[in-house]
Amino acid sequence: MKKAQIQSSGWATSSRRLFLAACVSAASLAALLGPSPAAADDSEIVLGALMPLSGAGGPFGQEMLASAKVALEEINAAGGPLGRKIRLVEENDETNAEAGVRAARKLVDVDKVSAIFGTWASSVTLAVAPIVQEKGLILLSNSGASRITEVQKKGHVFRLEPDDLLFGKAYAEYAAQQGWKKAAVLGLNVPFTQSTVDALKQRFEERGGKITSFVTYNEEQTTFTTEVARVLSDQPDFVHISGYEPDTIAILKAAYQSGLTTRFIVPGFSVSADLIKNAGPAADGLLLVEEGVSEDSPAYQRLAKQLGSDRYYSFGAQAYDEMVILALAIEAAKSTDGKALDKAIREITGTGGTKVTSFAEGVAALRKGERIDYDGASGPLDFDANGNIAKANFRVSKVKDGKTAPVGKISEVQF
Repeated sequence: MKKAQIQSSGWATSSRRLFLAACVSAASLAALLGPSPAAADDSEIVLGALMPLSGAGGPFGQEMLASAKVALEEINAAGGPLGRKIRLVEENDETNAEAGVRAARKLVDVDKVSAIFGTWASSVTLAVAPIVQEKGLILLSNSGASRITEVQKKGHVFRLEPDDLLFGKAYAEYAAQQGWKKAAVLGLNVPFTQSTVDALKQRFEERGGKITSFVTYNEEQTTFTTEVARVLSDQPDFVHISGYEPDTIAILKAAYQSGLTTRFIVPGFSVSADLIKNAGPAADGLLLVEEGVSEDSPAYQRLAKQLGSDRYYSFGAQAYDEMVILALAIEAAKSTDGKALDKAIREITGTGGTKVTSFAEGVAALRKGERIDYDGASGPLDFDANGNIAKANFRVSKVKDGKTAPVGKISEVQF
């Protein structure tokens, strides 16, 4: 028995050595091959879509959510980041900061999301960003106010929407293309008007133009005959209206009823089908400068095909890209940690990598050990140090007989 015990002990010792050697070999092989997505945690990754599904931004929010779901379907069909499916939790911020904060806290504390995307109103983004930053998560937004940059300096917040400054420069670039030399501004007395005008003035003067007058009005104001007469007194080549939809309608009607004619330029996000209908013939000739998309890119063409190609999906393209960016960043970082994603987002969208236009292309390249540069439905996505897109494309459309049609493009506007 004793001899048998010794033999058994020797066999066990030998077996343990073989087992340990096999483990070491397997570990070495795994280290060489890198992590296998198939072996990754198969639990879901939860992302939060915080969008204006009602309120002033409602029409845009519905478009954004539908676009995000197109991206979600593509991502999960390709196996998801790290071999894990993404589950999307939707919340309505009602285009209201207080509602946005309540929804964000639910997404963070109850749903345990890894990131939030889709905030549209600047007031919502400004209110939600501190919550996300405190939790060390990521926020991708579609807001334009330049003051958001100060919040972004704390990290973890990116935006795909051109800010006020880029819009101001876009107006100037289009005016220069047309050979216009004199401009006037009629704007609501709020910070975003001043920042837009500062950028417009700087770039327009660089292009040989001049701002002849800058007239502001208050939010409660409903009549604009005097203000319209003042900005048109110097016979500018165009007038930029910086305000909201009700103001724009009243200004257009005041000019039309006074028999005063000029070119009016407004941001596309301030003009809806209702504005064009309510302004009637006063809207004819109105120029809209809209956020650009990459209409020829495979990403935008896939999105437009799914949503119906009869519309221009600028905010939808941004929401689609936000989903893809988050999924690729998770794959690149091999983590959902906010700090890791903050770094990875810059890496997968920066220049110098393999160009990809979908999650499937990007994840395949990443798993080969390649660097990637995701160019999406909304265009090239190069972020500056603060998380703003460094350059943007714009489309110019014109209203005629109650309909809008594209009349020009402004490419790669940058600071």
